[in-house]
Amino acid sequence: MILYFLFFYLLGESVASSCSNQSTSSNFSNKVMCYFKGHMDEIDITLIDLDPKKLPSECEVIIYSRFKINELSIIDVDEELLKNVTDTNKPVIVRLFRTNFYDDWSKVLSSNGNSKEAKILCDFAKKNKIKGYLIKSIAPHETTGYFAFNENIGKYIIPYIKQLKECNLIIGVTINTAPSLIQNLCVYNYDELNGIVDFYEVDTYFMNKCNPNLYNGRTPITKSEHGPNYLYGMEEVASYIKKSKISQDKLAFAVELYPANNNSTYFSSYTQVCTGQFDNSSWCVQTSRNLYDKGKFVRKLNGGILIEYLEFDDINNDCGCNSTFNGFKNIIGGFKSGQLSPCQNFDVQSTSYTLK
Repeated sequence: MILYFLFFYLLGESVASSCSNQSTSSNFSNKVMCYFKGHMDEIDITLIDLDPKKLPSECEVIIYSRFKINELSIIDVDEELLKNVTDTNKPVIVRLFRTNFYDDWSKVLSSNGNSKEAKILCDFAKKNKIKGYLIKSIAPHETTGYFAFNENIGKYIIPYIKQLKECNLIIGVTINTAPSLIQNLCVYNYDELNGIVDFYEVDTYFMNKCNPNLYNGRTPITKSEHGPNYLYGMEEVASYIKKSKISQDKLAFAVELYPANNNSTYFSSYTQVCTGQFDNSSWCVQTSRNLYDKGKFVRKLNGGILIEYLEFDDINNDCGCNSTFNGFKNIIGGFKSGQLSPCQNFDVQSTSYTLK
């Protein structure tokens, strides 16, 4: 992970200075956006299939993520489930997830964007009553390697987004939190993006591997010293964001809401934690205080918040807390200047860490 960020630092030094910027303002800040995938029990039978109608009322926007589009512009989506989500009468934004991640963008984009695919997506939005798209993976990712970097993607994504905006869609763009990528104007052409994007998702999610010896989560708030015990944190990300040319009033920060289990290839949930199906030596389990503090931290940044995923929270209150969705409620408590709501069976992680 450290080598990953070092690589992108060197990459940014070599290309960031050759591209440029301007800024306009569009306010999508202070929104509570909730990720929803649906049918989690199909991934793991121990997970609960959450009815979208039971999402907490505090969710102002739903990010629907059971959607893929491939290099031939063929959409893979569960439209029946999507209808159940839009029937909640909340604004729904679809996560625009490409089958082959970053590599697919080089195949579908040209200097003229891709008007054919934009029309397909506009028609899909109209048919399914969705409000917009959150565009993912327009930056190289750790798994794609050095030679996958394609400067044209940063250029050609601009006309593509403009084509989507012609049908009055809300458009978000996910920002990879590698330090040099945040400030790399060949990856994120803020000169153009700031004027056409409604919000940026700062992907402060799964930024480190789970290491219970260092921290009971994968994304701490506090900055740590570089070295063998280094963990990339939200404070450090925020410092890079502040130095960049991104529109500061269009930011929304992601908060991860599920325990990480090093011994499983599947997702884990607080329902499992509440029923004793966890091991502190191999799990990273955030407490009510951890989640409250993250909501509070995002509030101080004056940004919006994206919570991933409510389906891994204590949906049925198996922990016997003050309410269902104890993790989510504490994030919102911090974000909305409310009260911390601790819960004994939810707050199973008792180790004291220097990182917050």
